[in-house]
Amino acid sequence: MQVIAFDLLPYPEHLDHLKVDGELPYPLPKQHFRPELAVSNYKEHLSAWALMEKLSFDGLGFNEHHTSPYGMMPSPNLMAAATSQITNRMKLLIYGNCLPVHEPLRLAEELAMLDCLTDGRLISGFVRGIPREYVAYGVDQGESRARFNEAWEIIKLAWSEESFSYKGDFWTYNDVAIWPRPVQPPPSPGMGAGDG
Repeated sequence: MQVIAFDLLPYPEHLDHLKVDGELPYPLPKQHFRPELAVSNYKEHLSAWALMEKLSFDGLGFNEHHTSPYGMMPSPNLMAAATSQITNRMKLLIYGNCLPVHEPLRLAEELAMLDCLTDGRLISGFVRGIPREYVAYGVDQGESRARFNEAWEIIKLAWSEESFSYKGDFWTYNDVAIWPRPVQPPPSPGMGAGDG
């Protein structure tokens, strides 16, 4: 059996007193954000993740959420990169970069870089995200499935082809070869798509 932990990394202060009809207001004004809490929260979580490796956890999962104190990881890739420098063995799982709201070539490069930083310990998944993220990024949620599918095709090409060109409905690339390349031979079990 493998033990893999997941950390949503929520804001450490309860904000229930701000709820209206059971929900936090959106957008949540910055007056409720305390930078010193965020700084200590990230430090505490990084320390806990380093300890998890010493306790023989097999992996740690991160995910992407935006504009919400429920998950303080707008970039799971940054958190995985930081964790890669304080761990040596644990798999680092990205439970989802939100494909429809990101430029896929940049994401393919970033994940290849992260796979190199982890010496092939990366397990990368992709999600479509939640409505709030589409609003924040100004992306039509009705295009979600099509954008997801197109972005995934581009990422697979970037990881597997010597060079590639692509003309789609949302993104177009001509004669591109990414550097760095993933350590793992893509597409592989460690570098794949999911739809959440």
